[in-house]
Order: sequence, then structure tokens, then C-alpha cells
Amino acid sequence: MTKQRYNELSDQFASLIDGRVEYETTHEDAGDAYSHLAREGGWGHGNGLDRLKEWMSENKIDVPNSFDWASFEDEVLDWHEMEPGHIFSGGSDSGRFVIDSYLVGEIEDQYCLSDLSGWLEISEEEAGEFLELAMDDNRFCLRDNYGDGVFSYVNTDSVWIACVSKEWIIERIDWAREELEQN
Repeated sequence: MTKQRYNELSDQFASLIDGRVEYETTHEDAGDAYSHLAREGGWGHGNGLDRLKEWMSENKIDVPNSFDWASFEDEVLDWHEMEPGHIFSGGSDSGRFVIDSYLVGEIEDQYCLSDLSGWLEISEEEAGEFLELAMDDNRFCLRDNYGDGVFSYVNTDSVWIACVSKEWIIERIDWAREELEQN
């Protein structure tokens, strides 16, 4: 394989890897894969309800007497949104309450010879030759998949942020207030 051909394939392969990183760090479906984590530790260990009450107080959001905090807690944990961010993203602000954030960290992806040959529009033989050279290229972090392709690894500082907007909180409290007034 010529150096020029290797460089062409390297650019295409890097684009494949970059596309996967972009998906894992920005696509709504990828973020939804982290949404269950709000219930699995961060809320309880991080004094979630106390932090939420403090945030609401700071933002002058009043709740009615006999407010059902347990139901509200469940709704916050069930209906929060996931936003992409990075490890230096800010926390709660006047427009949103941050439940927690979850590090994406390392992204591993598998590239089998047959798939890679299809994506790069080359033969499996050329894909194998390309990967042999790519294994020694510092541009990529690869591990051999027992001769049937490679695993690629990319480390990121990306996180998924679980949060609820101030508007959502106010709407939910208004709804609860109306419900209490009817009873």
C-alpha cells in the first residue's frame, strides 16, 4: 500500500471514528442511555432533594402546603432531560436544576474487516493491510480483534447532564397546586 493510499484511508477511517464519538457525545439517543443513572446513586448520595429545595428557594419558587415531595421527586427523576456537556460544564443556574452529570470517558468501537471494507469501499484484503499499518500509527488508538478487525478507543471529557428546566418545575408545581385546590 502506498503512503498516499494509506493517508487517504486513514482520513476516511478517522472520519468513521469521529462520527462515532460525535454520536456518543451529542446525539439524544446516546444521552438517553445515561438517563437511568439519575436514580442509581447520584440523587440519593448527592442529597438531590435537599439541593433541589435549596435551588427552588434561591429561585423564589414556592410550593403549596401539603406538597407531595415524594411524587415530585419521582417526576423529576422520570422526566428530566439529558444535555451534552463536558467536565467543565457549569452546574445549576437560574434556568435549570442539574440533577447530576455522567462522564462518557472512553469510547470503544469495533471495526470488523467486512464492515470496514464496506464503509471504506475497499476489499477485505486491503482493509486488513490498512489496519496492520494503522495499528502502528499514533493517530489511532487501536487493539487487534484477533485478526478480524480492530477495536478503536477515544478518550473524551464529555458528559451527559441530567437536568430539569425552571419552566418544567414551575408547571409541575402549578399543576400540583391546582390539584390540591380541587381536593
